[in-house]
Amino acid sequence: MKWNDVFCNTFKAMTAQLGLPPEDKSLPEISRADDSDFCQEILSQGWLSEEQLHRAARRYQLGKSRSGKCIFWMINEIGQTVDGHIGSGWVSTMLKQRYPACSRYISPEHCLFGLHLASEDEQRPVAIVESERSAVILSELLPKQLWMATVYPCNFNLLSLAPLQGRRVILYPRTDPAMEHYLAWLEIADQARRKYQLDITVRNFLEEQATPEQKEREIDLWDYIRECV
Repeated sequence: MKWNDVFCNTFKAMTAQLGLPPEDKSLPEISRADDSDFCQEILSQGWLSEEQLHRAARRYQLGKSRSGKCIFWMINEIGQTVDGHIGSGWVSTMLKQRYPACSRYISPEHCLFGLHLASEDEQRPVAIVESERSAVILSELLPKQLWMATVYPCNFNLLSLAPLQGRRVILYPRTDPAMEHYLAWLEIADQARRKYQLDITVRNFLEEQATPEQKEREIDLWDYIRECV
């Protein structure tokens, strides 16, 4: 996310008003790091090797905040950084709080985490989970699929699937006692199939394999692999 991307056509005026230097690098480039809290957890738990971690971090352009938290950048299909997820919040929200005078110019349009990979690899089927953490790890453990994430359930809708037209898409919703996640994603998949003629499937693996206790915890695919495989 370059400053002129954030402030659109008012870049020069806003940077002058705020006393900000023009920045040629994008925020993912500036924040790029393999030693965030998330990356350290991956290594300490032995989920991935150092080589796998570095590869995954490069793939998803993972960043690190000043406090050490991982920044999961949302980069769309044409390479534009539209926002970043950090902890339980968003980079765009933090920018609005830091520069309230410019908040009206910051209006991010969220996309799937990992969407930028779609233009880099047009052959592999796309697999979508909810958690970007799971997508990062599974990209190394199950590399035959191109892993993306919705981040939050509210970010996943018909429009978010539009850039994947012409691709084979497999959805892996997290499980829950009432199958609410599965049924919601089933409905979105049906809409996408009709509107975009998308080759899309919703896997019911967790609904069949997860225990009642795991469903109570609403585990996702990575949770199941970590606990049961």
